[in-house]
Amino acid sequence: MALTIRDIAKLAGVSRGTVDRVLHNRGRVDPEVEQRVKAIVHECNYQPSRAAQQLSMRKQKIRIGFLSRIDQNGFWSIVIRNANRAERELSAYGITVEKRYFDYLSPNAQLEMINELVSLEISALVIVPLDDPIVCRRLQELSDSGILVVLLQSEVSGFEPFCYIGSDYYVGGRTAAGLLHNFTMGQPSKILLLNGSQYLSSNYLRRKGFLDELAAYGTSFDTIESGDITSDPEYAYRQARQLLEDHPEITSVYTVPDSAASVSRAIQDTGRVGKIVHIGFGMTDATRPYILDGSLSAIIGHRAEQQGYLPFSILLDHFSGGLVPETRRILMLNDIFIKQNSVF
Repeated sequence: MALTIRDIAKLAGVSRGTVDRVLHNRGRVDPEVEQRVKAIVHECNYQPSRAAQQLSMRKQKIRIGFLSRIDQNGFWSIVIRNANRAERELSAYGITVEKRYFDYLSPNAQLEMINELVSLEISALVIVPLDDPIVCRRLQELSDSGILVVLLQSEVSGFEPFCYIGSDYYVGGRTAAGLLHNFTMGQPSKILLLNGSQYLSSNYLRRKGFLDELAAYGTSFDTIESGDITSDPEYAYRQARQLLEDHPEITSVYTVPDSAASVSRAIQDTGRVGKIVHIGFGMTDATRPYILDGSLSAIIGHRAEQQGYLPFSILLDHFSGGLVPETRRILMLNDIFIKQNSVF
């Protein structure tokens, strides 16, 4: 027979109301009592009925803020599509999702969007944060006030969120260096290193991991580095094309941000397909054709589907059952795609 709230209350020596407050994270409960109830819930693998969960959640009228980057047919379009799928499922519990999107990386603009969402009385915020002190301070204020903050794809120096969901981007950079080393068979390389915004921790960690790993290999290489190409796909294309035309000695390209499709197009248009090793990030419908035609030698994927869906699933578990993730850093695997495994 399934365990009920009455059974948990009896085992814990508390009222059903106390158990309800613990399970649904509402009201003040003595920490010792809370731990006792949660231990019983865990040991007995308590699972509330779906109907009971939906009824309870509808009474709470929970609202979640979602602040994400946006693009066309790229990584973020996949994230958003799966966040929308999660939103449809949350609606059965009476949970609403307030969404805001940005494509311009401005800390002040992001702060305004955060404040706009907070004014809607959100209980949680899922955010692709910019790593900047003003964003960090505001997120800390939200966390201190009881708003759950879930960081997506990028972390913020000095801030501890409810949880982080993304890849280990330093390992991603090391992986890219390993791929480049294997493709070039360790021969000396002239590398065009196309950088992303330093407001996104993913970009500087990918760059650092790449350079550290090449140094560890003892590979002989020189780099030509761009500035930030994150802002616009056409700008990324123009920057990559100009640098390729100005430097015919380039033998390899490492695209740090999720701009691999734009850079691949530049490689095509400068007639360098098959002559350059190109490593990038983000397996999408936009990048797949370039892997197949050889303008992308390999791409590292980081499971955009899961990154879009998982934050809302975790928050549902917390609001409906008081559950917290077993680890506060939930890391996606770095998947490697080459021509031979990119047709599906």
